[in-house]
Amino acid sequence: MPLRLMILFVIVTPLAGIAQLEDGAFGANVNSFGHANGATFAFLVYSAFLLAGAWWASGGRMFRSAAAAPPGPRVSPVSAARLLQVTLAVNVVLALLMVFALGGAEVLLGDVGKGEFRSTLGGLGALAYLIVKWIAPATFALACATYVIAGRPRRLRLLLVAGSLTAFVIGLSWGFKSSGLLVVLPGFVVLLWQASMRKVILYAALAVAVIVLSFAWFDTVEDTAYSSALEFLVARLTVFQGDVSWYIWDRWRSGEPLPDYARTLLVAMGDQLFSLITGITRADSERWVLSHFGSLLTYTVGYPIEGIEAGHSVTGTPFSEGLIAAGWVGIPVFGLGAGLISGFVFRRIERALARSRTVSAALWSNYSVWCLFAWLNGGEIVQMFHISTLVGAALSWILLAQTQQLCGALPRRARRRPTAASPATP
Repeated sequence: MPLRLMILFVIVTPLAGIAQLEDGAFGANVNSFGHANGATFAFLVYSAFLLAGAWWASGGRMFRSAAAAPPGPRVSPVSAARLLQVTLAVNVVLALLMVFALGGAEVLLGDVGKGEFRSTLGGLGALAYLIVKWIAPATFALACATYVIAGRPRRLRLLLVAGSLTAFVIGLSWGFKSSGLLVVLPGFVVLLWQASMRKVILYAALAVAVIVLSFAWFDTVEDTAYSSALEFLVARLTVFQGDVSWYIWDRWRSGEPLPDYARTLLVAMGDQLFSLITGITRADSERWVLSHFGSLLTYTVGYPIEGIEAGHSVTGTPFSEGLIAAGWVGIPVFGLGAGLISGFVFRRIERALARSRTVSAALWSNYSVWCLFAWLNGGEIVQMFHISTLVGAALSWILLAQTQQLCGALPRRARRRPTAASPATP
């Protein structure tokens, strides 16, 4: 299943990168050659706690072969078709908004860089964020969940393909090479929930091919040490994933001071409220950077504030976040916490699908990609409970629930009305 593969990804790729740094590879994010310092073993300890936490919180189910789908309430193919049509229409409107009204077309055509595009959105940035990270992927995931509990009707496959392509365009207009895939990934988490690992890996290989093509579209290997997009991608998936964690471990091991972590948790309330309470604003560049973990991490590895304000960032993982937060104690604490949360999210998706709660399945699968996976892959735990996450989840729930109600695509059990002979269950 995809969630299992995502967990393996956030363990294996940085581990491979850290091992290469210990073997002397050059870390582009930290602008230095690596050396042996024990970071590989430390990351293995973190990974062991992560896997143990995920195993315990999921009751071991995350690491078992997918079981057959339990019998449960179904949605009629007619209602499912209606919902797929409506969700497709919603995402088509959102795609037009992103591409034309918000300027994503210039990103797709290569006329504007992705960093410049996002920095010029101004007040519309919150709307674009909401579309890309919540409404569009959750809407597509609802279509996928409904398709699954309707029995996967063959005549609805074309609608599902059209929905995936539309969602992909929405993500691609955001400018990141992987954003198109991340918008459709919550839907595929649902579709492939009970697929074999072999089938999931085949889809993952297709995703890698899409990323390579996206790189060739948006970027170039000129002025780099890499001769091809594929070679750069391999480095991006290994060395670039692990060099920051290696560097933070090296600083801690050498006794060098690490920045204050506690303040970064306060931004969970939102930047405006954070500024109102603390008095720290964007005008105070250094204090602002040191108050946001992603920026703080980038600053710690040596990037100037001007580059950070221009949009540059690095990938750290909860391993480096734990080190900054609590030294060596943070390694098992953050590893175990990451595992427990992963197992919890796994059970929520599993239970929602088993009970045909399509809205819940869509929202939790979206959370697993845009919040859980984002944290496991890059650090910054506040994104798990940031106010923007809560607002996005709430607005998406309202939209999805109303769409489901409008289309009459509620599971049959949910539509039953209590009778004298059949009282409602609490």
